[in-house]
Parts: sequence; C-alpha cells; structure tokens
Amino acid sequence: MEKKTTQITGILIVSMLTCASLVAVITLSPLDKGAYTYKLNTFTNYDDLLTFLHARFEASGNQGRYNGGGPNVLFEKSGQAPTADGATQGGEVPPSYSTTNVQVAGVDEPDIVKTDGTYLYVVANQTVYIIKAYPTAEATILSQISITNVTISNIFIHGDRLVIFGDSGGSYPYPLMSGDAKIAVNSLDIWWGGVSQTVINVYDLSNRGSPALIKEIRIDGGYFDARLIDEFVYVVATEYTYNIYQALDEKNYTLNVPQISIDNVTTNISAGDIYYVDVPELSDSMTHVVSLNLDTNDIVEKSFMLGSSQTMYVSKNNIFLASAHYPYYPLLYRTPVDRSSTSEQETTILHKISITTGAVTYIAQGEVPGHILNQFSLDEHNGFFRIATTVGNNWGEGTQTSNNIYILDENLKQVSQIENIAPGESIYAARFLGDRAYLVTFVQVDPLFTVDLSDPYNPRILGELKIPGYSEYLHPYDETHIIGIGKEVDPTIDADKVHTPGAIYYTAILGLKIALFDVSDFENPKEVAKVVIGDRGTDSPALYDHKAFLFDKDKQLLVIPVSLYEITQEVKDRYIASNGTDTLFGEFTFQGAYVYRLSLDGGFEFKGRITHQTPEQMQHPSDYYWYWGTSNTDITRTLYIGDVLYTVSDSMVKMNNLADLSDISSVKLS
Repeated sequence: MEKKTTQITGILIVSMLTCASLVAVITLSPLDKGAYTYKLNTFTNYDDLLTFLHARFEASGNQGRYNGGGPNVLFEKSGQAPTADGATQGGEVPPSYSTTNVQVAGVDEPDIVKTDGTYLYVVANQTVYIIKAYPTAEATILSQISITNVTISNIFIHGDRLVIFGDSGGSYPYPLMSGDAKIAVNSLDIWWGGVSQTVINVYDLSNRGSPALIKEIRIDGGYFDARLIDEFVYVVATEYTYNIYQALDEKNYTLNVPQISIDNVTTNISAGDIYYVDVPELSDSMTHVVSLNLDTNDIVEKSFMLGSSQTMYVSKNNIFLASAHYPYYPLLYRTPVDRSSTSEQETTILHKISITTGAVTYIAQGEVPGHILNQFSLDEHNGFFRIATTVGNNWGEGTQTSNNIYILDENLKQVSQIENIAPGESIYAARFLGDRAYLVTFVQVDPLFTVDLSDPYNPRILGELKIPGYSEYLHPYDETHIIGIGKEVDPTIDADKVHTPGAIYYTAILGLKIALFDVSDFENPKEVAKVVIGDRGTDSPALYDHKAFLFDKDKQLLVIPVSLYEITQEVKDRYIASNGTDTLFGEFTFQGAYVYRLSLDGGFEFKGRITHQTPEQMQHPSDYYWYWGTSNTDITRTLYIGDVLYTVSDSMVKMNNLADLSDISSVKLS
C-alpha cells in the first residue's frame, strides 16, 4: 500500500507548538485532574493531531525517542472510498443446534467455529473450512478460504454472510521523502517497521462451494475484538501512538496518519473522525471502531485517542473498553517534584462508546480503583454499569489485596460500592446476572459470594460459601443454580511450605473441578454436586475461554475439552520419600472432550470421552510435544446439531452419537 507524503521541517513543528490553541489545554500537568474538562474533542486538522501527540510525547519525558536522523514526514488525506450493493440472505430451517457461548444474550461473539445447523465454519491451519455437516451422511468439505499474508483470528456467520477477522501478515513501510524522490528505508535506520492492519473480509455464501469476496476492509492497528448485534458488525482495532507519531531526533518528527482501505481504495482517516478526551490519562494508543451493516454494506468508522484498551465488554447498545493503570505507570508523566508522591493507586480506566443501530458515538469516561480479571468482571444492566475489581497484591510485607464491586451511572459516575471484600484474596471468577452477582475469590479456600444488586444505590453481599478449591468460570444453569469450573484444592497438602502468608503451596492444587451451586436461598449458597477430573496439571481451555464451554440444560448436556494429567502411585511414593524435594506433577495421559449428563437430580453423570489422538499419540513418550499442549489433535471446540455431537481440532471434525457417543464419521482438516 502506498502512502502519500509531504515534508515538514522542524521549524514548522516548532511554530505549530507555539501557536496552536490546543497546546494551552494539553501541556498542563497530566495528573492535575482539576485542570481537565473531560470533554470530548476532535481535531480540526492533522496539524492539531501532530501538536497533540508531540505535547503528550514531551510530557512523557521523551520516553522511547528514536535518536537516528531523518526528515519530517506528514501523510496527507486522499480520496473517499466506495461502497458496494447490499446482499440477501437465505437458507433452510436446520434442526436444533448449539451456538457460541456468549456473555450477553443477543450479542454474538466471534469464534473459531460457527454453525447454522447445516454447515460448519471452522478456522484451522490458517484456513476457514466450510463443511456440510448435517446430515452426517453428507459430511464433507465444500470449500476453503485462506487470505494471503493474513493471520486469521475468528469469524462470524450471519445468514449467507461469512465475516473473517485477522491481522495482516506483513506491514507496509513508512516511505521517507527527500524533495521529490523517495529515500529507501533500511530497517536498521528506523526502529519501527510499519503498521500492521486489521483485516475484515465479508463473503457471500449463496454458493457455499464457491464463496465470493464482496467486501474487504483494512484499517491500521491490530485486531482487538468484534461483536455482532442483529445485522451490525462492530470491530475494534488498536495501535500504539508511537506508530502514529515518531520523534526522529530533537527537531524532526514523523506523523503517520491512520488509514482505512475499503475494497482496495485507501483513504486517510479524517482528522474530524479522530477524538480525544482531555483527561489525565496516557494517550498511548488509538482505538478504531468500525461499524459494518451486513445487509447494506454501509460502513461507519470513528477513532479515539485512549489509553491501552485491554478488555472489552459489549451490551446491546454500548461498547465498554477497560485498561489498568498501575502506580508506577503515571510516574513517567509527573514533574520531578510530583514523582516523590506515592498517593496514586492502581485504577481501571473505562470508556463507554454507544453503538446503537450502527452509529458510533463516544459517551463517557470513568475510573475505579483496582484491576479487573476479564470481560465477565464488567456488566451493564438497566442503565447502570457494574464492575468487580481487585486492588493491591500480597507480594510485599504489609501489602494485601482486597476486592470491590462498583456501580456507575450512565455517565460512568460512581453511585455505590462494596469494598474490602475478602481481604488478602483475589477475584478468580465473576458473573453478573440481572439483579444478582457472583464472585469467587481465592487464596486458600473458595469463597463464593452472592451479591444483591437489585438496588443499584445499595448493593449488598447476602451470602458466602467457603469450600476447598476455586472456580475460574461461572455459568448459569438456571435462575437458582450456577455451574463453576476451576481447580480442586486440598490446603492440608504441604501446608508447611506456604511462601505467602495464608496462601497454599502449589502441590495443594489438584485436578480440574466442575461444581454445581444451589443459590435458591441467596443468603445460603450450597455446593450440591461436583466432579474432579485428573490430578495436578489437568487443564481445560474452558477455564480461560468461555467459548470452549458447551452446556444445554434441556439436553442435560455439558461438554468441555480436557488435557488430562495423572500422578501414578509410584510418583506419589517417591515424592513422600524425598520429603517433598522431588517433583509432584501429573503425567499427560489424554486430550479430548469429556461429556457429562448434568441434572439437578443426578448431578454430574459421566457419559464418556472423545479424542482425536492417534494410537501413537496415546502412547505419549516422555519427550512428546503433547506435554506442552501443542498438538493439532487438541479438541478446542464442541457443539451439537440435532442428535450429533461434533468435536473440532485442527486435524479433524469428528461426529458422535449424542445418546451413546458412538462414532459416526469424521472429516479430516489436515
């Protein structure tokens, strides 16, 4: 991709800095909160953008400045991008089938496997496979899509539209200009190598044997995440501002204006579509939000100068971006006098962006103490935003963690809080469900807290259940029962080897644990059923990726991928004989899907397990790479269509009868 360039001298930049009215706002002390209006602003032109970034750069103490030589470069605006005609949808009514496990009903999340009940769409081996999956007698690969120089992340399906997300495999260079002639750039001379791009490809699936590319969008920055609400796809890409603004030396600066390319027509993002909020926060990244209407192909793009976006939560109407800021982080942005202060604590900065019916509008910024665990620490309900955080650490003498729930209004202003929950412990799982919230904290036992949020101005912890172990993911079974998946713990094991006061030694962590909690008496939650799989080392992607978790209450079906590690009695005896100096860790014995029948009456009933391993892999020699979980036969997703259970790995899609798990068929992917 070629960028238009114009040379700007250091003298011009100096004059910009002295005359631009923007400087009066942004050169105030970055931590002087009283001097900031928190008003949303946009840039009049690219000179304003350059001035803004330069002032932030100077305020940062010139951290990361490149000291090589080179002329100034400004990348200027080019033409407008065209749009394409809309497309129709179609398809048969399929049998019942499972969908991606998402956090918010009606807000689809991208994944590596999707189904519409007849076809499977699978991301594997940097390829999207379109598979006729049902009926199983016709199971076959219909077509494959790969994108040159693009790392495919995940996909959406919407009727006859397939949306593929990824990052460009390469990056375009920054051409430098000397008069009218380009100067060849040696990568050793310029330490940044270019800008990666987020890639959004939309395909027409009217003929699934020959999908047709109908829309291609590329925007500067790495792919962050996406959501699908009705016919609207919302995509977030981020890039560090040091990719946009570069200081080549004391007098020369380079501005790389972010670009968007639509169907191979490239334009610079308008300065009027780049927003910032004058808050005492590092403007160290630019967040691009793209809205795409899959029915009309209409595109909306807005860019926001924000801190590093680390976690995203999306409701039906809003995107919330969260980033953690730690005490040491603002020190670079203080004056020498201010740097002696230790009053700053870790905080989570929040940004709220409205996405109603495809429009993209910045709404508000907020801040709460502490850091969050993941997207399930965030939630919006009835106009209020709820967030669960952990503050502090247990590392140093006199330090201790605590946990909090904060409730904010529609402008992200705090209206209530519960603080100092389970001092000395950290949040391992959180789930907000309507007027209720559930927290799991852990350091030695697993307290499950039940929280009443029915009055957002007066949240209350009503119940607490302390049991060994902990949950890392919580999933609703019904309105009065919760499923938790985590690890079993026996705190009596090697209790004399605790390093941190109150914490357990690693050998006390046992196998994978799935539990069912009864919360019908909200003040007295109970664990009514549990199952423990394997020994220390046993793991599941469902612990950290909720999309790997398959549950259907009506079918009484629960399926999770498991990497099984088991400790032999010989190893246990050797550990005891060594007085704990020998290693005590399970040996890999199996990878595959564990299938359970789950009901309130019967609890967890093991139905069987499915693997994609070959007999040779099942032998698992000591040096086999299975130990590191890198095999292409790892089952990562499971789903059902009708009465068939599908398990997916990079090597195959396997089909088994849901009733008895007997083999039906398989389709090889590699």
